[in-house]
Amino acid sequence: MDRPDFVGHQKFSLDDCSLGEFPPISNFIVEPKWPADAWIKETSSRIGDWRATFRSTYFRWALAINGLKVASEHYHSRMHEPTEFTIASLRSHGVERIAMWDFKTAAKNHRDTLPMLAAWGVADLYSTLEEFVFDFYKAFLNHYPDSLINGHEFQHLRKLRRDAAQGAEHQEAWKTAWDERLDKWQKKRIYDGLNKVFLSYMEVAGLKTPSIHKLATVETWADTIKGIGALRNCFAHGMVIVTKELSDFSQKPHSMLFNFVEGEPLKIELKHLQSVECFLDQLLTAINLSLIERAGYALPTRP
Repeated sequence: MDRPDFVGHQKFSLDDCSLGEFPPISNFIVEPKWPADAWIKETSSRIGDWRATFRSTYFRWALAINGLKVASEHYHSRMHEPTEFTIASLRSHGVERIAMWDFKTAAKNHRDTLPMLAAWGVADLYSTLEEFVFDFYKAFLNHYPDSLINGHEFQHLRKLRRDAAQGAEHQEAWKTAWDERLDKWQKKRIYDGLNKVFLSYMEVAGLKTPSIHKLATVETWADTIKGIGALRNCFAHGMVIVTKELSDFSQKPHSMLFNFVEGEPLKIELKHLQSVECFLDQLLTAINLSLIERAGYALPTRP
């Protein structure tokens, strides 16, 4: 699916500019101290792009929700006019009008469509989160593939890797085989649960809770990912009643604005979509800080 960038970013060196000339900085690209940490620079270089992706994904749903609100208000203001609102679709004989509403009905139906967009927005953001977690995990594995090519069944991959290190003529074969291995690994790991995949990535990459964080931890990040996944699953599976899992998460300190109660009707609102976007923005910042400390730098202290 296309993902337009409604944000955009500028990259510049802290050594070449005055910070006073720029808006607040939200992403830091980390220069590693050691060659073995080249993956840190590559990963931190993706923070800005993913922040733009998360925000742009949210923006699209916000725009659609705003459009429905404006349309509802527009038709409500014209509810006494005799003109009809029509919807057309294709039929075997051509285009046919399949709905004809007065403006009062059109206003109500636009308004009643809003919850569906918030729900689809949550699902879309979760899918983007899934892409993000695997993108970062694979960025690390590209530098350290050993864990995925151990064992007799991957003997051929180890040989291709050794050959690739000897000359450029073998690198394409290794890359093709490695990409295939990564793809199969991802398809299998997704069944473990995205929260567990995230925890696994943080562990193998040696990323920890930033030292300046006093409340949120790697574990609460993972649990929040699980909670968002529980909401997405309820929607994706057509649940109309809040499940115990979603209700239990809503009672936790890090539940964002989730206020779901077991047994009650499942109503996904704009505030839930907004809270998911907020978490994703905070998660990127936290991982960025974790990468800085993983590279051996101290975080700046606030005055």
